[in-house]
Amino acid sequence: MEILQRLKIFIKENFLAVLTLLALVGINILNQMNMGDSGNFFWKNLIWQTFGLLIFLVITLYFDYRRISLELIWILYGLMLLLLIILALFKKRWLVLGPLSFQPSEFLKIIIIYLLSLIMEKKKNLKLETGEALFLLVVIALPLLFLLPVDLDYAFIIGLMFVSFLLALGFPKRLFIGLCSIFILIMVIAVPIVWNKLKPHQKGRIYGYLDPEKYYKTWGYQLNQSLIAIGSGGVKGQGFQKGWSTRLNYLPAKNTDLAFSVWAEAFGFLGNTLFLFLYGYLLFWGLNLSRKAKDYLGRSLSLGIVIIFLWQAFFNIGGATGLLPMTSIPQPFLSYGGSVTISTYLMLSILFNIAFRKYFFK
Repeated sequence: MEILQRLKIFIKENFLAVLTLLALVGINILNQMNMGDSGNFFWKNLIWQTFGLLIFLVITLYFDYRRISLELIWILYGLMLLLLIILALFKKRWLVLGPLSFQPSEFLKIIIIYLLSLIMEKKKNLKLETGEALFLLVVIALPLLFLLPVDLDYAFIIGLMFVSFLLALGFPKRLFIGLCSIFILIMVIAVPIVWNKLKPHQKGRIYGYLDPEKYYKTWGYQLNQSLIAIGSGGVKGQGFQKGWSTRLNYLPAKNTDLAFSVWAEAFGFLGNTLFLFLYGYLLFWGLNLSRKAKDYLGRSLSLGIVIIFLWQAFFNIGGATGLLPMTSIPQPFLSYGGSVTISTYLMLSILFNIAFRKYFFK
């Protein structure tokens, strides 16, 4: 009864955030239904959404984000590192366990955000010394080194998420500028070597991005079809299950990487505006939560989760619209995927748990 009473108060105080989350879940289900497939992806997605919501409710209501110890997170970090090493040796992105498969890099994001937040919380002052800052960079870089050979773009984007978060936590600006200068110098020297090491599909993404019309039948096909789908949506969209690119399967990876294009084709500019407004409000609410949280852990965790969601949308939508090269990063609340769904709900459950526990300034 106490939990129900607290839940009523929580919903009343965070009504718009709860409503926004439910609307985004509804958009995800509607978008997967809009694909017009046999229903296989839709039902799988519905199962993952249901499972994710159950995890979300349990963690939000019965968990206290402050009870996770630094020792436990270090253990999880070590296990994740070992898993990434094994996958790198076999050149696999996915861990397959019978009928289930999951992408470890999705859960690496949560572990690193928690680890950095707990390490900073244990400090007596929140100012990073040079040695401490370099140590945290090593903590970030180590798992990414083993992710690079099997998932180059994902490793780069996750690294950008972590570095952004580290800067927000107080990484020394002079050290950062110095390291960036060294990195740029190394990249200039190493570009020819790195280019020769890239796989054909990785080079193809760059070719397709730089000149999509020239490679419209090969490397630029995905981008061209994405732009056609988005453009054909117009202002109001072609309607539910009426998009030609989606229905006729001209749009590749429509359930995952280009789910935004599917949504744009069906519901047009107005549908895009609605989705971005809801997604943006959820991030705004998370930032406000970070500002209000009384304890450092709550502030840093909520900020880190907002940064992750922000970069994911930036690269997914940027790739779908041709503003950025195509990547394999999914869009939360639009794309299908067990790993992305569960990791999304885990991060949201931490975010809402911080709000539910109400360790706020008055």
